[in-house]
Amino acid sequence: MNVQTRRQFAEVVRQEPVDLGLACLLIAAEAEPDLDPARELARLDALAAETCHLADVTVGDASTAGSTGDTAEGSATGRTLAGLDVRTAAEILREALGVRGSFHGDPADYNSLNASLLTSVLRRRHGLPILLSVVWVEVARRLGIPAYPIGLPGHVIVGVGSPGRYVLVDPFSGGRLITVHEAAERVRSAGVPFTRTYLEPMSPADLLMRVLGNIRVWAARTDTIATRLWAVELSLLLPHHPVHLRRERGELRTRLGDFLGGAEDLTTFADAVGLLEPAAAAAAREAAHAARARLN
Repeated sequence: MNVQTRRQFAEVVRQEPVDLGLACLLIAAEAEPDLDPARELARLDALAAETCHLADVTVGDASTAGSTGDTAEGSATGRTLAGLDVRTAAEILREALGVRGSFHGDPADYNSLNASLLTSVLRRRHGLPILLSVVWVEVARRLGIPAYPIGLPGHVIVGVGSPGRYVLVDPFSGGRLITVHEAAERVRSAGVPFTRTYLEPMSPADLLMRVLGNIRVWAARTDTIATRLWAVELSLLLPHHPVHLRRERGELRTRLGDFLGGAEDLTTFADAVGLLEPAAAAAAREAAHAARARLN
């Protein structure tokens, strides 16, 4: 555990707006203790600069595009692509990141922890849809291009533009532009009726919880207890989190020999759900008692 990076993570996720790139890098720091967030953020800056250069070639001098846009953040070069038509912006991102940058998905990544770590995704240029979407959104943000993640069931895509005027892209497919009909079919294939609410922006907290949830699922499947524990502990630092994470942390701490800490978490969970879930609360209290007994 790196106390400094966890403290920074807790601060970043409560800022407005949330720096998704930095937050995801601080998650990766749990698996890579020597990670330098500034160096990794420079990779995103470089991708933005390369994208801006490509835009110069394809649509002319981007330094004058959208010069009146108040919300444009600008790339590391101080230039912006704000004001471009949303489809043109999406095509430039696809060419720069998907075609020339070779960022794409690989089905084998669903069995890899690296696919959930932004540092690894930036180096290997492939990963889970949610981390690839972070790359698209973060590069777009640096260029003043409005973009946001969209959480479909089992898949994350990106809306380039504003919620009222956008195009959809699938970073897992190299940034291919997709239609609303295709997005709807993906929702229906998960056995869920489609509504337009599925195309609304995903909040930073929801995205980070989903990233950490993917790590927890991988760690549970591989029985990597230490990894699962830090993913739970970071989830508990988010502004809003499910109460069952307290029980999960208690169980993991107990398995790792922290019987007192585990008992405290299990008791906290039991106190929180006692009225609504009496059976779960009773089981947690019994587990807490068993954990304390192992101290003797």
